Amino acid sequence: MKKIFCTTSLALFSIVSHAECQVPTSLDGLTLENEIEPVYSSINPNAGAIARVTYGIDTYTARFINDQAAPLFKGLYVYRVIDKANGIGLLYGYESKPFTKPSHTILFKCLTDDRGKAIFTQLLGKHEEKSRQNTITYTVLRD
Repeated sequence: MKKIFCTTSLALFSIVSHAECQVPTSLDGLTLENEIEPVYSSINPNAGAIARVTYGIDTYTARFINDQAAPLFKGLYVYRVIDKANGIGLLYGYESKPFTKPSHTILFKCLTDDRGKAIFTQLLGKHEEKSRQNTITYTVLRD
């Protein structure tokens, strides 16, 4: 299933055109601001949210900055560039707080070196009653 998803997503992203940009080679030390697709549905419960995600060597911390009541999310991740020529990266993540959740993936496609689109896929598990996907516009925040 993951193979089909990745292959289909890569084909979709490659239609956009040859990249004139690059996704980050590493997320370590970066902060991304992610705007989640604004159209609400049961598979997009965070519609319109803006998340700020800070990455360490293999950990991340995320907070919804437009919802002060939302908890702080923490987890582990592995990231790699999977298609440098087309500006595509893939993250495998595992949330550990506030709940231990199943794995998720984020497929990144750059539009510029500091901005792009991503597909977030959350898998089914104990604290996640159904698989879901969100489309994200991400921005790399630079100091």
